[in-house]
Amino acid sequence: MFGFVINKLKNRKWLNLCLLMGVALFIALFVCHPMFEKGAGNQILDRLFTDHATQQNEFPAQMSREGTYAVADYPDSQSVLDKLLGYEKKWTEYVDINKVSSQLLITLSGGRADTEFGGPNNYFTIGYLPGLSEYADVVKSQSDTATFECSISEKTMDHYGLVAGEKIYLHVPDGSGKKEISFVISQICREKDINDPYWAKTLSDMGDVIFVSQDVFDEMMQYYSEDNISYSDFLMLDYRQINTENASLYDGYMEQFKDADKLYNDNIRDTLERFFTQQKTIKLMLWALELPCLVLLILFIRMISAQILSLEENDILVLRSRGATKLQVFILYLQQSGIIAFAGCVLGIVLGYIMCRAAASTDGFLRFTAKDIGTYRFVWQMLVYAVAAAVIMVLFITVPVWKKSKDAISERSRERISKKKPLWEKCFIDVILLALSAYLLYNYNKQKSTLAISVLENRSIDPVMILDNSLFIFAAALLCVRLTGLIILLVDRLFKKHFSPAMYASFLQLKRTRYNQGFLAVFLIMTVAGGIFDANMARTMNSNMEKRIVYNVGCDAIYNEDFRLRIQKNKDGSVNWMYDEPDFGKYESLKNEGICDGVTRVLEDERVDISAGSGSISDAYLMAINTKEFGETAKLQSDQNDDINDAHWFNYLNELAKEPDGVIISSNLAKALGLKVGDSLNYSRYVPEAVDDDQIYASENAKVCAIVKGFPGYERYTYETDVEGNVTEQEKYLIVANYATVVEKFGMTPYSVWMNLSKGKTVDDIYKNLTSAQQLIDENKNSATVQITNGMFTLSFILSLIVCSVGFLLYWVMTLKQRELQFGIYRAMGMRMREVKEMLLNEQIFLSFLPLLAGAGIGITATAMFVRLISIIYLPQKHNIGVNVYIYQSDMLELAGVLFVAVAVCYVVISRLLKSMKIAQALRLGEDS
Repeated sequence: MFGFVINKLKNRKWLNLCLLMGVALFIALFVCHPMFEKGAGNQILDRLFTDHATQQNEFPAQMSREGTYAVADYPDSQSVLDKLLGYEKKWTEYVDINKVSSQLLITLSGGRADTEFGGPNNYFTIGYLPGLSEYADVVKSQSDTATFECSISEKTMDHYGLVAGEKIYLHVPDGSGKKEISFVISQICREKDINDPYWAKTLSDMGDVIFVSQDVFDEMMQYYSEDNISYSDFLMLDYRQINTENASLYDGYMEQFKDADKLYNDNIRDTLERFFTQQKTIKLMLWALELPCLVLLILFIRMISAQILSLEENDILVLRSRGATKLQVFILYLQQSGIIAFAGCVLGIVLGYIMCRAAASTDGFLRFTAKDIGTYRFVWQMLVYAVAAAVIMVLFITVPVWKKSKDAISERSRERISKKKPLWEKCFIDVILLALSAYLLYNYNKQKSTLAISVLENRSIDPVMILDNSLFIFAAALLCVRLTGLIILLVDRLFKKHFSPAMYASFLQLKRTRYNQGFLAVFLIMTVAGGIFDANMARTMNSNMEKRIVYNVGCDAIYNEDFRLRIQKNKDGSVNWMYDEPDFGKYESLKNEGICDGVTRVLEDERVDISAGSGSISDAYLMAINTKEFGETAKLQSDQNDDINDAHWFNYLNELAKEPDGVIISSNLAKALGLKVGDSLNYSRYVPEAVDDDQIYASENAKVCAIVKGFPGYERYTYETDVEGNVTEQEKYLIVANYATVVEKFGMTPYSVWMNLSKGKTVDDIYKNLTSAQQLIDENKNSATVQITNGMFTLSFILSLIVCSVGFLLYWVMTLKQRELQFGIYRAMGMRMREVKEMLLNEQIFLSFLPLLAGAGIGITATAMFVRLISIIYLPQKHNIGVNVYIYQSDMLELAGVLFVAVAVCYVVISRLLKSMKIAQALRLGEDS
């Protein structure tokens, strides 16, 4: 039996190889899912931990415990430390992650203290920090063996005005009253590397602590009548070892730690909660993006398997006539499809691994790179998915055989060409699905703002929003098949009397087979339309993201300088403050060195109050600029239609340059306060937050000299998230003033340095820690969501080209083979070869060219209807630049070129087959049949 099956496969080797290709691609796309899901999940986790470290300025994976112990239960410091180390050991028994560092701090409450050179009534805490000598440098030192030695931080030194060698007289309770203990400041310390994971609490955070040795701390415990000793324990773990496999398990353990110990805390669970939400989104996105491509491959496999089954109808009838039961025939074909599925499974796993790695390496549509994709590795779930896909393929290929296995051999003479109208056409399924798609689109468009907020709040997306475009394409394809049939009948009725014999035979064939040939039309339309939509969706997403980033940055690179704030407290309680400006000359030299074409200061303040008439605005955004330098440096990314402002933004700079006390304001500010060009307003600024949170120190009157909708670096819309995770949209109001005027009226405050890089130069040629548009674009391209989208759209587009070309060529070649007898009869009746070719060309116009054109039209229509809606997933924020649809001519030419080659090759092959066809052989074949 097995040898018989192998011979059957060999007899139709080319068809079976095409079927194997389709099965292998289907399984490969199936097994991509778990690998892509796990890889993207690990990438998201790494990104979340990194972002947490940057935004919160703390190590992103730390467990902690802070509280007090009774001194009666712990006679010395080591017993307290041992207890804390026991907690750490227990934590890591369950959360099995390598320890990066650990910071232990124990303190005694201390009390009021007098300093030798300073004033009285300062308050200090006595502390022991075991890692101080290892992780801190001594800035200044001076020993004194006559008293207890202690160390303080630079922050403590600055705040209390202390110096090395100065004595501190601490008044501590000793049970019988107050006792004075003298400490000498032997060391002034600062962190060796403040970014070291050890510094969960920095020395600045421990500003009132005087650090002593362990022996001194134990001795101090004897003086105190305090009942408690305070402690803090921070355990830093290697977050790189947290992945999609263990994240849920560790999250559960940490929840149990918190439930069992109210003093336990960590900063890992919040990150994991955000990860779990994004992971759900990734899963839904993957299935929504894969499903249309899987359907396309199923159509391809159905087309090939149907052709094979059609050719083997006689074989099935012969087997049945010789006594084989329906079950035996079914088992025979089950073995045949099982062999193909097994081979496809092996190939599919390897191909799926390669496809996933290739898709993950994209940083744009059809742009493959050599970037690090180490998180995308082989996972055992790929084997499960491969087996499941193989079983689906076996059933999909084999089940139709059961219908073909009829009981009577007399059914060999049954009608082979179905004239029965399909169920979908009878019930107008195409119209119903098209109406459903339009209804869904209408509803989603009404909910755009709600959907955008949902995306910003990291809620799961609705996959139907992504699949609606596929539903539209499928429904439109069915409608085009219906209309094509009606066009064939109309043309035939109008011109039948004028047809040549070849054309009459062609239309007769089209009318007889229009229901059977509809499958090819649907396949072609979905392939072409899907390819066009995928390309346009990816291009639109990438282009809009890049343009928004370039607009938001406003120039090539920005460096945020470090300004030192000096604060002086006066005896009357008032405070004087000033900023020390760094050397700006080092940036101006970049122009002389040919690295930058423009460099300028941009002073920014987002805490500005503006008033005009009876109206006022709080928290406006002030930019202070040098108009000439700013014009040489900044860039305003325009909309696709170049309609952000009514005139070129240089005109507004010119107006500002003419008015030293003038300002440029945003259109929303002008509307909110009822302002127009020439009106006056007043704007006020607050003292630095380090001095006072809510104190205005200066105001200035200004004249409105220009009103703009967009300006370099100005984002009109901002989004704020409350403690419950709810997102609210807010408008930002812009006011742009002259730099010299602002510094004169308000004094020197921190500014950022904007740079316009020379051609061929990058930020690597300047300094590290620069913010550049290109860096932000690269980071955005490497985000998991964008990477998945680019990767899947790229794979879908390439698979569409392959499947469409192979399927189209194979279908027409097999159709020609099946009609060999018919062509032989036509030739025997006197029809010339040229007329046969004309007949085939006419059929291709209606069955191939029209569907291909319809596919292109449907793809462009779907782009116009759905791209802006789906873009909400990637661009949920409102912006000065609206979402514009981008259609790249190169993508359309690539698709058209491949289809043209496929059609040309098909026509050449058909011509050669017709030339090689022997009339006598064809007629003899008809007699034998």
